[in-house]
Amino acid sequence: MTRLITLAPAVSRGRFADTALANAQTLAAALQHELRAPADIVLLPLGCLSGGEGLESRDCADDAIAVLREVAQSLQIILAGADCFGGVTLGFIFAPGEGLELWQPSLAQSAGTPGQIEVISSSHGALACLPGTDLLHAEYARLALFAGAEILLAPLADGLDERSAARHLSRGARAWENHAAVASVNLEPSRHEIWNHNGHLLLEGGGTSARATLDIPSLRTRRIEPWVNFPAQLRTGLYATEYARGEIVPRLAAPTANAAALEAYDVLLMQTHQAFVSNPDTRDATVADNLKRALGLARLFAMRPSTRLVVFPEFFLQGSDGSHPHEYWERCGIRIPGPETAELAAFAKACNVYVCGAVLEYDPSWPRRYFNTSVIIDPQGEIVLRYRKLQCADLNGLLNITTPGNLYSAYVERYGVDALVPVIDTPIGRLGTLICFDSNWPELWRALAMRGAEVICNPTSEIHSNRRPYWYQAKRAHAAEQMVYVASANAGSEQFFAGAPVTAMNRGHSALIDYHGELVACADGPGVIPLIGRIELGALRRARAAYANDPSVRFDPRTVAAAYQDFPGFPLDCFLHTPMELASEGVALVAQQVEQLKRRGVLKAP
Repeated sequence: MTRLITLAPAVSRGRFADTALANAQTLAAALQHELRAPADIVLLPLGCLSGGEGLESRDCADDAIAVLREVAQSLQIILAGADCFGGVTLGFIFAPGEGLELWQPSLAQSAGTPGQIEVISSSHGALACLPGTDLLHAEYARLALFAGAEILLAPLADGLDERSAARHLSRGARAWENHAAVASVNLEPSRHEIWNHNGHLLLEGGGTSARATLDIPSLRTRRIEPWVNFPAQLRTGLYATEYARGEIVPRLAAPTANAAALEAYDVLLMQTHQAFVSNPDTRDATVADNLKRALGLARLFAMRPSTRLVVFPEFFLQGSDGSHPHEYWERCGIRIPGPETAELAAFAKACNVYVCGAVLEYDPSWPRRYFNTSVIIDPQGEIVLRYRKLQCADLNGLLNITTPGNLYSAYVERYGVDALVPVIDTPIGRLGTLICFDSNWPELWRALAMRGAEVICNPTSEIHSNRRPYWYQAKRAHAAEQMVYVASANAGSEQFFAGAPVTAMNRGHSALIDYHGELVACADGPGVIPLIGRIELGALRRARAAYANDPSVRFDPRTVAAAYQDFPGFPLDCFLHTPMELASEGVALVAQQVEQLKRRGVLKAP
């Protein structure tokens, strides 16, 4: 077990050597007091030597740094913190032993220089230091993961503003996405947070210090499980292409097609009941019944003049009762276009709305494969966007489904790279979509944002909510980090076969999430619920303009492109020539990837 303290005593402000030395001595005294109860790691805030003023140079802190090194040696602790030296933010870690220290420049200040995160390995875990705003960028935490980091230390110097809650969510998201522990401490006002590797907030609060125990063996056990293993399932090659393009649609300039965009409008999140297709013979009747019920209730709210977007859940026409032979999906899959999308198109035209929903699609041009596909249909009844889920249950032993990453070369050759993460300009904003499990991959959110997405439609069928918060919190963090609205429609209830009981399956909690990560509207449970939320598109654009002027939060994809390209992530084209027949094949591939990452030292046995 690893004992961690975050420590933020009052220190003086100043730019020169005398202030730095006095502050280092204050920190040493505070450490002596705190370590009456033993600790292994101590984290200090950004500005711990200058009081937040920033020091004139690194040289003027030599004596102060020597004090901190000596404290780490004499007390046999790992000591981390950060300060600004000559305008450059540097994090540091001092560990007992000869030469065991690192200095980590803030990557948010790198201006396109390829980024690298250093890691110190110790008996208390492998540690990285991401100072200042670096932890707000999911990719920088990934660079730490690539180097084997298990504990992400974040010395902060945050003020209080309308984005404070969003930054809190981001720190939790980094823990959840990387199966890593995260600790942060802020200088002024003093604020402490420690998250475990499951994304659970162990503590938060003010005061001089906080203390928690991290279970590193449990962290390591979780990281080598093949089930829902984000580090092992990360397709770095897929996202490296996005980062290498280095193109970000300017946030300040509205896309041309949006010149007459609405200032605000309502979105309907139609939380539906799903009767599952249980055999091909009853497929048509079951789909027709699901569609009739969904559209019948939605129509009452979609006809309101202020409603311009309607989002249906994932699986809302067919349900999903697990893996089946491909012959089953040839008969049960939805064709796009097809009779079901024609009914959705007629609904969109009649109600003058955009419609989004996700279905299990069979495309005859990809024999013996089926996809989890989201479409957006415009008010003229045209299918203007088709997105096939990139991060799916194919790797978790649930579905023998195909994703574009599994046949990447052929897919990109046929459709082009832009088809992987499409967006569309509309009078209600630039729209994109992702589906359910996709939402756990910050790289996918970033790809949508880089293409200018403003509203992300999120058909989902998940068990997560504020009652089961970790996935849900990460989704809110991604909305805030990319400054987008997220219109998330979840299944409300399920019926697995004709005559079976209707279950809630911990579903529900559909939500409209705003660009601060806040819940604009949220269904308070499962069941059939037509949920209306307000999208303030003009407010989003004005907030983006103000936010984009803050250099501390800018992201340059060039800083991570090479690292993503070089890292041996989950392989693309793993089912290029032979479609997955059994869902268990995906789990076996993840287990192989876990072993590769263990050999590389990224993942460690408990």
